[in-house]
Amino acid sequence: MKVVILDDWEKSFAENPEIERLRQHFQVEIYHDKPSQDVLLSRIEQADVILPIRERTRFSKDVLQHLKNIKLIAQTGAGLAHIDMDVANRLNIPVAATPGGSAAVVELIIGMMINHSRNLLLLHKQMKQGLWAESVGLGLENKTIGIIGLGKIGSGVAKIAKAFNMNVIAWGPRLTEERARAQSVESSELEDLLQRSHFVVITVRLVPETKHILSEKHYKLMRKDAFLINTSRGEVVDEASLVRALEENWIGGAGLDVFNHEPIDQNHPLLKLNNVILTPHIGWKTDNMFHQFLSVSIDNILSYFIQGKPERIVNLEKIQLKARQ
Repeated sequence: MKVVILDDWEKSFAENPEIERLRQHFQVEIYHDKPSQDVLLSRIEQADVILPIRERTRFSKDVLQHLKNIKLIAQTGAGLAHIDMDVANRLNIPVAATPGGSAAVVELIIGMMINHSRNLLLLHKQMKQGLWAESVGLGLENKTIGIIGLGKIGSGVAKIAKAFNMNVIAWGPRLTEERARAQSVESSELEDLLQRSHFVVITVRLVPETKHILSEKHYKLMRKDAFLINTSRGEVVDEASLVRALEENWIGGAGLDVFNHEPIDQNHPLLKLNNVILTPHIGWKTDNMFHQFLSVSIDNILSYFIQGKPERIVNLEKIQLKARQ
């Protein structure tokens, strides 16, 4: 049986010893490039198992219908927006997932907070230029952080923020006072959160109800010194009005790991601003997360085909499992 691993751009999976667990039972092909659609289809047409890295390959109706031998998509991460699940269900294609990279994203968010509060990027640049600047940083203690979305990532941020003795408030489309109270977090209305928070962190999933959850009217509610961090998805915020808010100093700055279009256009106005920290969608990308994604995906494959015990198959109740040999 053939396992095809797609999109290993960093060659992180190919160099991981966990791969040997797969090779004991399967023929394994690993690809590191960004192929054309025709090349992609030729690679996966005869695959029994496809192991995609995150959302780098889109499994549209046409792609799914092209798979002749597919018995399992062993997805890395929890996100499935890139897979047409209605078609996968209709074609009886099991889709297994792994826990997301929440710990890594929490680390990036905290890193952005510290970078902004102590002005590290600018001071580093000035030191390289031979300047010894007099700089007063922003202490995190007793500052207020507003978290939009108190799921795994938001909860992780709240835990660390409380260790810094910050005031933590949260709002989410479905957040209840009981859930917030269970984490010793104050629940708040969105407008109140925006008006009070020195840091506003967005950690919601991108679904119809969260698209453009922040727009021009919301930026105008925020503190003049507020720092907005978005590691969710670009479309969660109205990007055009965010650019205006940053250009006209409605808010103090932003840390952005996600954008409407990725990679970001080299002429994008965000690249011209001095009050932003920009990273190329690396929130989940750490050695720990790559190892976890691969290890658990292999567990999912082996449990399904070798132990005969399907694990972490998200659409198990909507399909009839195919023969595993």
